[in-house]
Order: sequence, then structure tokens, then C-alpha cells
Amino acid sequence: MKSLLLYLVFLQSLFTFAQSDTKYQIYTNKIVQFSKPARVLYQNIDATGNGSVEFTNARKQVLRFRVLNKKLQIQHGGIAFQLFYYQNDYLQRIENFDVNGKLAGERESKNEAAVTFTIEKPDLYLKKKKLIDAAEGNIELKEDHNEKIIRVELYDQNNLPIREFQPAYISSKTYWNYNVRMYWP
Repeated sequence: MKSLLLYLVFLQSLFTFAQSDTKYQIYTNKIVQFSKPARVLYQNIDATGNGSVEFTNARKQVLRFRVLNKKLQIQHGGIAFQLFYYQNDYLQRIENFDVNGKLAGERESKNEAAVTFTIEKPDLYLKKKKLIDAAEGNIELKEDHNEKIIRVELYDQNNLPIREFQPAYISSKTYWNYNVRMYWP
């Protein structure tokens, strides 16, 4: 009897988890650039339906968004989704999308809808990354964007380069934060 009760509790929790997975998975369909099938990578939703969800797929993409009262939350500038592209565990590109799945510029910044990252000095970045990893990100490094280690290119909602901000470089620590998705619009 006890094992039957445990089995039923297990099935109920499995069913509840599957429902919560599919409840937010419907939002992934709004972003056609995000390959399916997808699975939950990270989910932190409280009892009132507030929090964030990250999905991933076989193409090493990560799609994330926030919910408020169990509904898609729109961030500043009209951004609802962020899509991260990785290659060999290094961030290559971030795209911002509105609630309808269209590229959306981040109006609070330089109106960029997408950012690409190029590691121009991989050996130097790897050396700095090891320091940051060892401190789990809790380290203050000397600002190194002038060393031209990580180059970024900004794109507008039509996926055209925003020339007035090209080329630009960011620090190794800033790139590390983007790579581990510490930044929200």
C-alpha cells in the first residue's frame, strides 16, 4: 500500500512537471529562429507565476523570457525574448525579439536588436576567463576593452549593422557575463 501511494505521488509530480514544461513551451513557437524540439534548461517560476524560463535545443541555442502572473512579461523597449547562439560553449550572437517574435531594438541602449561577438585574441581571453571562472564571476578585473580582445557588432531590427557604433570592443568580464546570461534587457 505504501509503495502504491509513493508511486501515485511520483506520477502526480511527473505529470505536474510535464504540464509546467508545456505551459511555457508554447512561447518558444513565437520565435521561428529557435529550433525545435526544445527542452527546459532553467526555470525559476514562483507560486504566483513570476520568474524566468530558459529553453535549449540541439543547435546550442538558448531562448529565454520572463513571465509575470503566468503571462509573458515585456521588458523595457518592448523586448520579450532573447535568443542566444553558442558555438563550442562560446557566445556568438544575441537577438532580442518583441512579443510577436520580430527582432526588436533595445531602445534604452543603442537600439540594437542583435549583437555578435568575436573573440579576436582567444588565448588572452582564455587566460582571463580562467580567472573569472575560478572566482565564479565575483572578481574585479582591470578594464581591458582597449586590448581589443572581444569585438562586438550591433544590428538593428532589420538585421542591418548600426555603423555609427562599429567597431566596438567590450571587456572580457562583460563578455563572460553575457556568455553566462547574467544580463537582462
